[in-house]
Amino acid sequence: MNLMPLRAALTVAAVYGYFLIFAQFSFIALLRAAGAGVVAEKTALGLMALGGIAGGFFTAWRGPGTGITKSALAAASLTALLTPFVHHLGFILPLAIVTGAAVGIATVSVAALLPAWCGVAWVGLGTGIGYAVCNLPAVFTATPRQQAWVGASFAIAGIILVPSRRLKKSKEASGTGFHPWAAIMVLTSLVWLDSAAFFIIQHEPSLKQNTWGDAMLWRVAAIHLGMALVAGLWLRRKDAMWVMVTSWIILAAAAYAVNSEDTRVLAGWWYPAGVSLYATTMVAWPGWFSGAKNPKVAAWMAACMFSIAGWLGSAGGIGMAEHLNRIPVSFITTSGILTAIVLIVRASGGWRALVTIGAVAATAALFSSGENFAPSTVPDAARGLAVYVSEGCIHCHSQYVRPGTVDTELWGPDTGVPSSISEKPVLIGNRRQGPDLRNIGARRSATWLKEHFINPRLLSSDTTMPSYQYLFEDRRGDDLVAWLKTLGSDQINSLAEKRNSWQPAKAKLTDDGARLFSRHCGMCHGAEGRGDGTLAKRLARSPANLVKGPFLWTTGNPDETYLKIARTIKFGIPGTDMPGHEVFTDSQVRTLTAEVLRLRE
Repeated sequence: MNLMPLRAALTVAAVYGYFLIFAQFSFIALLRAAGAGVVAEKTALGLMALGGIAGGFFTAWRGPGTGITKSALAAASLTALLTPFVHHLGFILPLAIVTGAAVGIATVSVAALLPAWCGVAWVGLGTGIGYAVCNLPAVFTATPRQQAWVGASFAIAGIILVPSRRLKKSKEASGTGFHPWAAIMVLTSLVWLDSAAFFIIQHEPSLKQNTWGDAMLWRVAAIHLGMALVAGLWLRRKDAMWVMVTSWIILAAAAYAVNSEDTRVLAGWWYPAGVSLYATTMVAWPGWFSGAKNPKVAAWMAACMFSIAGWLGSAGGIGMAEHLNRIPVSFITTSGILTAIVLIVRASGGWRALVTIGAVAATAALFSSGENFAPSTVPDAARGLAVYVSEGCIHCHSQYVRPGTVDTELWGPDTGVPSSISEKPVLIGNRRQGPDLRNIGARRSATWLKEHFINPRLLSSDTTMPSYQYLFEDRRGDDLVAWLKTLGSDQINSLAEKRNSWQPAKAKLTDDGARLFSRHCGMCHGAEGRGDGTLAKRLARSPANLVKGPFLWTTGNPDETYLKIARTIKFGIPGTDMPGHEVFTDSQVRTLTAEVLRLRE
């Protein structure tokens, strides 16, 4: 019995599984759990992408092969095993580069060699298995460290499974009538739309819970596997173009449906179906549909496709979506227009091509027209200002940091009287029963603000602020958060400088550290500090595990570690969900710092 096609399919599953569960999930989660800021996270991901692009083109230049594939997977398994135990940014960044390079080498080499190992239908099986395993509840909901071990297991399995020989006669590539750059353009638009939609859904609890919440993961895994198998069988008919177009239509429908509570359940079915269709095509395209006549040429095609559509398309989608909590219709129509342009250029007058162009154009037009009769779901700061005024927030909150007073330590830099009275309307405030909001956009994340509006006492146990949950029954709540995020948004660097120069005065520890932790930290970090609090899964960034780490930013000498923790407690981490506790006395800061250090194993 010839097991080479099955081994090839499982190799695809191993490479895809490693990329999905470790490079895309666990690595990022480990960074966030360690308290990495936005700049550090983007630097690490940027270096990973550069490593992936460099690794892909290195493979194309050197030539694909079993040896280079196994070496890349060995490096991949090593980074997955090491990352949970490496807590210093100076070591994390090299691991990001190696992870990206390993993924780049393995994906390009395997994609180029697949026609010499198996038929195209097997690619669907491998892609489906990779996605399905990553979406199993035990894997998808595992801790970042456990997911890293799963990723290492994928890579090790790949080393064992990579076929060591080729078919006596490599299967001829067919091409699709697409110019290679046209196909890459379509795939880039698909990856871009998928990445933007995934990021928004994953980081917006109300969308995630009804799309691929924990109770739906088995279904999502089954859909991924089933539709990837369909894609593999469909590609046997040399219909790569039709698979990609169908994928766009399904993804576009899912992205549109997820914005509405009435249709969100449909998105949970459509989204994984569309993703599996195009993902299978991406893996198969270099070897079977790029027009390449040998593995070396296929490797160059794969390097170009994975660099542009994979790494850059994904980064572009996430970058444009990171501050949104709904999927803009303009994203959907833009990707549809790009797809339609390619089809129009490709059309030779055949009725199938014309029908396809018409279907894409009609679908894009439908989504565009929908923006005219459906209320906008993209947060709007101008509307948020109107909500702030109409809800009477001015009666409890000021927007004026008094120069030369304790205000500047509590609420950030002052902007002076002329700046405040030049605004329309003037919102200096009548009283100050709550904190000053002049720089709130730099001091609190959008997720924190939303959770505070919904349940104020969960985040501020002594607050007299009422719940404004009703504002989130329509767009008003998100609009209000969007406007608050504009207040002081240009002060993040100034606040960071103040944070890095502040030191707590020597004061007697008079408070109960465990009590302070329970009241002010437990809702996110958990009662025992293990990162499993009530709000943990609703935050965009996972709270740090204060018991086991990793402790990325506090690996210096004891005095430096103490000071970094104290500063984080007092001022938070700008650009993340970690808030400051500006009103804490130095005694409270020192007491809570001692409690955090006590929790560490």
